[in-house]
Amino acid sequence: MAGCVDTFAWPLRGQFRQYKRGSKLYTVQLDESGVTVTSDGEKQVVKVTDLVGCQCQQEQQQQGNSAYFTLLAYPLTGGRKRTRLAQCFEVASKNTFKENLAVANAWRRAVYHAVRNHGTTKPQVDHSKKILLFINPNSGSGRALQTYKKQVSTLLAEAEVSHEVLVTERASHATDVVRTLDLTQYAGLVILSGDGLLYEVYNGLLARPDWDEAIQFPIGIIPGGSGNGLARSLAHWLREPYKANPVLVSTLNVVYGHLSPLDLVMTETAKGKRILSFLSIGFGLLSDIDIESERLRIIGESRFAVWAVARCANLRRYRATISFKRAVGAPVPAPLASSPMLQRSQTLQEGEGLPSTNARHLSHSHSMQLQESKKGEEEEACLDILPSLVKVEDGALEPVPEKAQEAQECEEQQQQDGAKSEVLLPGLDEPVPDDWETIEDEFVMVYCSQQTHITSDVLIAPQATPDDGYLWLMMLRRSCPKTTIAKLLLGLDGRHLRYPGVEMVAVEALRIVPGTSKGYLTVDGEVIPWTPIQSHVLHKRGCIMTR
Repeated sequence: MAGCVDTFAWPLRGQFRQYKRGSKLYTVQLDESGVTVTSDGEKQVVKVTDLVGCQCQQEQQQQGNSAYFTLLAYPLTGGRKRTRLAQCFEVASKNTFKENLAVANAWRRAVYHAVRNHGTTKPQVDHSKKILLFINPNSGSGRALQTYKKQVSTLLAEAEVSHEVLVTERASHATDVVRTLDLTQYAGLVILSGDGLLYEVYNGLLARPDWDEAIQFPIGIIPGGSGNGLARSLAHWLREPYKANPVLVSTLNVVYGHLSPLDLVMTETAKGKRILSFLSIGFGLLSDIDIESERLRIIGESRFAVWAVARCANLRRYRATISFKRAVGAPVPAPLASSPMLQRSQTLQEGEGLPSTNARHLSHSHSMQLQESKKGEEEEACLDILPSLVKVEDGALEPVPEKAQEAQECEEQQQQDGAKSEVLLPGLDEPVPDDWETIEDEFVMVYCSQQTHITSDVLIAPQATPDDGYLWLMMLRRSCPKTTIAKLLLGLDGRHLRYPGVEMVAVEALRIVPGTSKGYLTVDGEVIPWTPIQSHVLHKRGCIMTR
């Protein structure tokens, strides 16, 4: 959103006609709680937490002095999806177009002020700065760039979110850019891709001289890949209807820009390399499926299910030593019985998600219904949106060349109160501390999740939250019944914790020492060397954009 410093005397109230809806007058009131529209005893309320913006408009063929403003919101419809609500009001009380436009613009500024200052008590991104939006055009089924052009850019424009787009050209491009990026020029970094691109960004931040502050820089995630675990986990935590519209739900997190703490995990390899992660660490069944199904990336997230069938027919077992520090005070892992929010998701297809700019999207109201119609589309086409404060950098859809810049210290808004003390780890060549537990066995799978979901349809840790301070360690040993493994491959939906042979424990740190000659060890779905590693939680050290 564009920054502004206006102060308002609430409530702001006026009487207006709706555009091309006859002479009927509507009383419109805006205050800290939202917008109320009344007429003839009927009332419609839009909460401030559902508002996203307001556009000033004029008729394409101006015949009078009227100006217009359109309120834009995405209320929850029936608890199952968010739907675009657009209400256009005519301002005609003044003698000149300039004066009427000034009234419309006052409503526009007031809407953004209300959304930004009264929608939450959380800290927020600096709305006076632009965000840097990374897009991987090859992620998943290769539709991320189309998703931006057809969907994401529309909502960012409605919310007056200034942004610059960087289209990645190669692996580790984002890492190289972020390593030297002047973070003070941006409000946050947003990823439109799968989880792999965010992994690159975080490890670019880790490679900076000021990494300890840089990893706290505001981050946003919009699903556009074959693995969208973090986006799905945030929606689950916020109780947002992800399946109905993954891109919309996630882009709204960026639009509002409220800052929520996010746990990160630091992993050390046997060669002393440090890796920063936000999603998962593991080896065995899930890692094998993730990596070996990469050749099926073009079919999107369904690649995981297809490859799971193949892997079940040729199950592997890995000898390893797993040591961990059990989390004190953590809840006992429990299965999730059922939830309407836990529906299986599908890979994003072209045309799904946010509406196009010219589409007519009208939502339900309490008693005042706005009907979707062909006439409505024709009416919108008769209005021109006047220039606003939103800005997209020139050449936004061209690859951005790398620029060497001096590293800058990052002044963060994230509040660190309540963060747990970090676990001090011994060297990998030293014994684990006495208060750690150690298991040496053959495993079908060992998988640690920081979030509830590791893909949009794999719910692995039902009790996880983005900032709980835990790694949720799940283990399947050699003795795990084949029926359990078959059920797991049919779907990890939160009920798997009741299956025999499934062990899960919340930990603060762990060490993995492989005992077989080869395997896939993954961090956030990326392969790392098959050597000993140890990891610990950086509690609330990340910062994620949410509603």
